[in-house]
Amino acid sequence: MSAFTPVPHDELVWERNVLGSEVTRLRTDGAMLTVVHGRAGDVVPAHGYSKGSVMYVVAGRVAVDDAVLTAGDAGTYSAPGGYFTVKFLDDATYVVARASDDEITVPDIGERAAHNLDA
Repeated sequence: MSAFTPVPHDELVWERNVLGSEVTRLRTDGAMLTVVHGRAGDVVPAHGYSKGSVMYVVAGRVAVDDAVLTAGDAGTYSAPGGYFTVKFLDDATYVVARASDDEITVPDIGERAAHNLDA
């Protein structure tokens, strides 16, 4: 018996975060994959992760701080590493993989925003 469980695209649950980007998440016991869709001009404010993450751009272009990533480009974030910002230069999609018990870290941007930030 296979331990693989397919999730068809029409069964994914998409949420709009406080910035207007759409996100969906897939979880296992130890890992989480977040898929982020954004529109040109959207900005994911400064944030980090408590355990680190990897990012892969599926479509479009995004700027992560001073680095411009296009479809097929990737990057890593090592914790603790401060914060980084993601700006959508085009309509774009990227994925972020991290530990399922990882927490998003943010500078003091206000309680409401900090609790509703998804990247």
